[in-house]
Amino acid sequence: MGSYLGLIELVLTALAVGAFGIWQLRSLKRDMQAHKAREDEEARRQERDDG
Repeated sequence: MGSYLGLIELVLTALAVGAFGIWQLRSLKRDMQAHKAREDEEARRQERDDG
């Protein structure tokens, strides 16, 4: 049983790292979409003010 503990720890660590990576990528994607939406809104506002 003791020989499996290292393998279990390795698998759990890999899962934790993978989950953290996915979480960060999703957060980055959400932030990029929000940034683009703000830029688009600012461009529309600027276009309206110039017109």
